[in-house]
Amino acid sequence: MTPEKQFILDENVLIFAQTGLDDRGEPDPTCSNLVNRIISICHTIVIDVALYARYQRQLNQRRHQPTKLGTPMLPVLLSATRVAGKYDRFDRVSAPPFEGEETIPQGSQDDVPVSVRLAVQTGATLVTTDRPLREHLRSSGIQTRYNLEVVSPQEALDLL
Repeated sequence: MTPEKQFILDENVLIFAQTGLDDRGEPDPTCSNLVNRIISICHTIVIDVALYARYQRQLNQRRHQPTKLGTPMLPVLLSATRVAGKYDRFDRVSAPPFEGEETIPQGSQDDVPVSVRLAVQTGATLVTTDRPLREHLRSSGIQTRYNLEVVSPQEALDLL
């Protein structure tokens, strides 16, 4: 049996799961499959107050509404809260700043207070479709300094 892994899902992963589309607007079940597999097997989604608030803001936007290819994600996440071990930190405050976060290039700074701080604090695998964020974490040295595992949704599925 594969040991339990912890995942932080960038909000884009949930947007694509909800719409059933990829970043090019093409039908793609990868993100939906990932969320469902994490919840259905013995793995944990790490989420704090700030990340959940971002999920709510993004998933409630008209342009991110579920299509016939996707699944409404907020009800999926809320139903998973009733299963012991599916979430870690759900009721906790936002992760604190970390040393060196200012070295991450400006284009990815909006992700720092939410998913990146949480990944640094918890050591959970950060799953994102944001290629510039993945590159910025690598090029700034943050990924190496904090031994972060930062993967795409497909790479995360391959880990399961």
